Amino acid sequence: MRSSELSDNGSERYTNERILFTQPFTLGRSPEVYPAGMYQVETKKVAAEVGGHTAWVRSSKVLIVPTSTGSHCREVRGSELDEAILGDTDHGLALEPSENPDRSEDGHAG
Repeated sequence: MRSSELSDNGSERYTNERILFTQPFTLGRSPEVYPAGMYQVETKKVAAEVGGHTAWVRSSKVLIVPTSTGSHCREVRGSELDEAILGDTDHGLALEPSENPDRSEDGHAG
């Protein structure tokens, strides 16, 4: 995952990060399945003054989905994206080869 600052106009900040999904994934309860691949995520944060200090609060997160004619943007909750990333990581870990391929999952030679 790579992240970069897009712009900062004083009261809003935009960041862009690239995320590689190695497996098809879904977001939240939506039935739509997105193919594996590289995706861009744009996050907008707004400045909030709290006790004389500026805090940056995420106000939106957009997944940029490549299509055959360009791309479309899908607003996502951070938790939906986190779950998709975790699911992709978990699936990838399950596919890693065993350190000792001569042993079965129960630890006995097979």
